[in-house]
Amino acid sequence: MASPPLSRGPGAPSQRPLLLQAAADGDLRLFKRIASTLDGGKGRLREVVEALKERGGGALHRAAGNGMTAVCAYLVEELQVDIDADDDSGHAPLSYAVCAGFVHTVSYLLDHGANSDKPGENGCTALHLAVEEGDCEMVKLLLMKGADVDSSCSYVTPLHVAALKNQAGAMKILLDYHADAGADIKGVGTYTPLVVAAIEGLTDFYECLMEAGADPDVPDENRRRDVEILLPVTSRIPSVHDWSVDGIITHVNRNVEDDPVYRLKPAELKLEASRAYKRKDYVTATKLYSVALNHDPEDATLYSNRSICWLKMDEGMNALLDAQVCRTMRSDWPKACYREGAVHMFLKDYEKACDAFLDGLKLEPGNIEIENRLRYANI
Repeated sequence: MASPPLSRGPGAPSQRPLLLQAAADGDLRLFKRIASTLDGGKGRLREVVEALKERGGGALHRAAGNGMTAVCAYLVEELQVDIDADDDSGHAPLSYAVCAGFVHTVSYLLDHGANSDKPGENGCTALHLAVEEGDCEMVKLLLMKGADVDSSCSYVTPLHVAALKNQAGAMKILLDYHADAGADIKGVGTYTPLVVAAIEGLTDFYECLMEAGADPDVPDENRRRDVEILLPVTSRIPSVHDWSVDGIITHVNRNVEDDPVYRLKPAELKLEASRAYKRKDYVTATKLYSVALNHDPEDATLYSNRSICWLKMDEGMNALLDAQVCRTMRSDWPKACYREGAVHMFLKDYEKACDAFLDGLKLEPGNIEIENRLRYANI
């Protein structure tokens, strides 16, 4: 999940216009003087200020990202700039303040009309970003101010993010605000927060999620191991006569729509998935790889390949989940590191991308493909 670029703090050297630097520094007097000079007495201060941007981010983005609430107040109340304006990556000033951890600035922006549920890049809201950071105070503030606890980013809710990022404190707050513990990621297969917790090995989260209403009776059709993990804490379903891992999977498979895809053999599924990918039919390729995983849930290559398909469809969080599962299964595979790094690059999380690529180079020093991506991530 991509976070907005953090603004340089007060006094940092920069090639940005002096006006933007003054906003970042919180020097309101200098900001007004520069704005007035640029306006030249035409009385169009707002237009002048909004026209000056860096990577699409204007003065309000810089002020918010550095916690300069007084400058934010001048921009919002006196100049009446757009409080929800996007930068080139789709991030509003609120997202800058959230990721930088400035609670007072976030509170001000929300009190003056900022949309807490405005989706940024990849559909992520301010709440997704706060949960990913593990900033419990920020999560509480956003929810108190009316943020949608079940907002969706690439079909991933904040609760999914909490499970993916092992943010127990944020998860508890979300559940206190009645987050849907059974929310699905609607792709091929079903990923509830409980299943995500199972994949990530977060056993401490099970009880918390189940007390909040998560349904362990819904098996993920692609993950036999998840059924094995959840079966002991699942109430018996009368309609399932064979109450075992195989019995549950068989029961679910009987309910699968009569689709010729499900009659293909594993080798045929992989071949057809590869063909679908080459003709850029990523939806079909994703489905075929998912069905192939029914036959061989231990095949890390299938997760790797499906991750690429999710990425091609701009489904960053689904791509990340598959890439992380792949790395968990094949921690000694350089390509798994490369795959996760590529997803982090897509999400513009360059620090994590670098970490993944470096892990790959440790496994295979001199890998040209990984080295090239690492250089790009460091630019």
